[in-house]
Parts: sequence; C-alpha cells; structure tokens
Amino acid sequence: MSNKRKEKKKGFWTKYAEQQIKKNRQIQVDAELFLLSEKEIQILRSIRIKTFVKAGIAGTLGVLLLYVPYHLFGEALFPMNHIWIPGYEEYVDLEVLFLIYSTVLVFIEIWYLTFINVKAVSSIADVCGHPNPIDENYDHNVNALIAVGLEKKQKELKAIGIDPYEGLSKVGVVIFQFLLKLKATASNMLFRVLVKKVLGRYALRLVLDLAGIPVYAFWNILGARKVMNEARVRVMAPPLIKRCSEVLFEEQKDNPEFIKHIYDTLQLISESKRSFHYNHFLLSITMLNKFGIEVKEEPVYNEDFLEEIPTLSAKTRDGIEKLFIFGIMIDGRLSYRERKAIRYLKEKNVLEYKEEDIVVWSRDYFNGRGIEAFFAA
Repeated sequence: MSNKRKEKKKGFWTKYAEQQIKKNRQIQVDAELFLLSEKEIQILRSIRIKTFVKAGIAGTLGVLLLYVPYHLFGEALFPMNHIWIPGYEEYVDLEVLFLIYSTVLVFIEIWYLTFINVKAVSSIADVCGHPNPIDENYDHNVNALIAVGLEKKQKELKAIGIDPYEGLSKVGVVIFQFLLKLKATASNMLFRVLVKKVLGRYALRLVLDLAGIPVYAFWNILGARKVMNEARVRVMAPPLIKRCSEVLFEEQKDNPEFIKHIYDTLQLISESKRSFHYNHFLLSITMLNKFGIEVKEEPVYNEDFLEEIPTLSAKTRDGIEKLFIFGIMIDGRLSYRERKAIRYLKEKNVLEYKEEDIVVWSRDYFNGRGIEAFFAA
C-alpha cells in the first residue's frame, strides 16, 4: 500500500468553479491586468448589477416560498407533530414537515447563490484577463478564485508561519468568528420587532414573516458584493505584488538588516488585518522567494520588533514602511482595524506616510487606476 496521502477528492462546486475559471479566453499581463479601461469598468458594473438582482430575487423568493404556503394551507400541509424526547417529561410540539421544507429551501437557495457567485467570479476574471496559464503562480491564482466563488477561507499563511490571530486567545477567535455568523438572523429579528412596533396589534403573523424579504435580500446582495469585490482585488493583485517585490529587491538586496526583518514585517501586516487573505499569502511567498529566505512553518519572531523599528537605519525603515503599506492595501480596502493600526504605528514613529494618502492609493488600486503614486512616493 502506498504511504502517500490521498488527495482530497474535489466536490461538485469545486470542479464546476475550476472549469468555469480555466475556460477564460482573455489573457492580460502586467499593467493591462490592474489598469481597467472604461469598457472594462462598464462590463464589470453590468456584472455587478445583474448579480445583485439575482441575489436579491433569491432572498425574496426564499421568504415567499417558505411562508406563503405555510399561511395559505396551515396544518393541512404542515401538521403539528407531538414528538417524544427521551429524558424529557412532556411531548414537544414541532412542525416537522415545515422544518424539513424550510431546510430544503435553504439548501436550494445556497446552491443558487453559489452558482451566481461562481459565474460572477469567472466573468470578472475573464474581463480582466486572469489567470494567465504561463504565470508561475497559476495554480495558486486559480485556487484563490475558486475559494472566493465558494466563499471558503484560505489559510495558506499558516503553512509559511504567519498567523493573523497571533496574540488572540482561542476563545477570542471563536467569538470573533461566531459573531460574524449572527448578522442576518439578528437583523431579521430586529426588523420584525420594528415592524410590529409600527403596526402594533395589526401586525399579522404573515406580515411579520414576510418582513424578512428585504432583510434576506439585503444580506444576499451584500454577500454577492463581498464576493465580487474580493474576486476583483485577487485578479488585479499578482502583477502589483510582483512589481513591489522587484522594487524592494532592487532597493534592499544588499541590506541584511531589512532582509532579517522581512518575516517580522509580514507578520505585522497579518496582525493588522486579523484575517487570512490570499493576496497577503501571495505577497509573503513572493517576498520570501525573491530574497531567498527559507520558508518556515514556525519562524521565530522578534517580540520587540515595533520598539526596534525606530532604531533601525533609514534605508531599512523605508523598506519596512513600503512593505507594510503595500501589504495592507492589497485586499482592496482599509478596514477600521487597519486605519487604527496605521495611527498606532505613526504614534510609534514606525510610519511616515499620511493616512489620507494610503486611503487614496488603496481606492485607486480597487478602481483599476493603478498605484503609481505609491511607488513614486
């Protein structure tokens, strides 16, 4: 028997997404990839609108198909069942068929949303001419787009010893992720309370149930928006990452002090984000390979790195600053946490760039205008 670990079998959606992404015919390279023409911007806008409409309709139909039959036919279609639970003294009343029906509808909606997300990601990649089969990171890029379409987290950063949750307790990480899952349910409950408050005693059960239509349509649209934004920044990042690594290599290849702190800087970027992101993985692996640094699963980090940065040479500080700023820009937006990190690092005399400039560069990158102003700074 072979000792080799069997490759994990690809699921239906992974195969479908891979087939859709790999069939893209338009290939672009270098500046063509991250600079968007007016025609490309119009096509991308059209893809967004169509995807939003489909996602909104899915949320609307999900609520209508769930509650209209329930209120029209009542127990004739969804009878109440008296379920005996071992260890519990009394029977529990449950509408078993309604629960099964609602579960089936949820699965159908999830499948449809996955389908439109994959199609949107594939269309965006095709418009932008990505991925390029001759790119050395082609497989990584394809897998990254598949992960976006299927809304899967990619944790390749752990394989190279970078952990965005460094410093957080395991309980803190669980709570952080759990809170993200409650958004749709919590907002629907609050909206129901608001509707009941407005309508008072006239608030029929059907009205309250159907009040979830705009809520779930909104969250579906927001989810689709997140997927399309993520696809866009993953498509445009590779050539910029390549260029940034080349610029830094030319400036710092003879500076052992900077090279010594590359891993520390990449970890600092990751902690500022508090999330796994493919673009950061691609930046990290590109920088490590460019400077000939051994990739380690458990590198030793300098715990006093922040305090030491102001004491380093001007050349080293400049390299660290450029790498850090570029690293937090390449996910396409600056979160509140990242802005807070920028202000903190400025207080520590680690960063000299203005926050306003960084915001502009990040916005230009996402909008396909390039970041020449950053490289010229």
